[in-house]
Amino acid sequence: MPQHIGPSVHRLLDRFQDTPIAVFDAAWTRLEHNQLWAALTGDLRGRAGRSANIVWRTFNGYPGRVRHPSPDDYKKSLVADLHDVAARYPADPELAGMIRELRRSSAEFADLWTSSTVAHHGNERKTVDHPTVGELTLDCDVLTVHGADLRLIVFTATPGGEAADKLRLLSVLGTQQMQPPPSRTPGL
Repeated sequence: MPQHIGPSVHRLLDRFQDTPIAVFDAAWTRLEHNQLWAALTGDLRGRAGRSANIVWRTFNGYPGRVRHPSPDDYKKSLVADLHDVAARYPADPELAGMIRELRRSSAEFADLWTSSTVAHHGNERKTVDHPTVGELTLDCDVLTVHGADLRLIVFTATPGGEAADKLRLLSVLGTQQMQPPPSRTPGL
């Protein structure tokens, strides 16, 4: 399965500094992201393979900060999409291994996998629960890179709204951990 990110996609990541954006392969493994994506989602660089895969994380209890308006439909769409990817890349050993392990580790995934559910993974509004700035409701669009079998997930906020203000704040804060100042011992 292709995982090469071409120069034009790298330029998009560099140019959209005020928009959280990440690049995923066809099976939903995050390959790269910009700083605002990391600040919003908490997904830092260094996580790779299955631990960076949306399907793996969703069905193994690590959903992250993003809440979906209809979690059951979201899960169905992920599994249906993964069925399509498995048909396109039947000789990919990592993909086959991940699917095998998901079927073994998640009864919900196994049920959805065998039911051959037809569902579409589309664009929708999602809520991100951020530990510092609170709840942000954002539009989430999934774009595909023609010929590369890559997906870009892009979060945007309605201009002038509260979520837009929070994204601007996150662009300044970055991935800093906001902690209260240490308490001082009286008399010191």
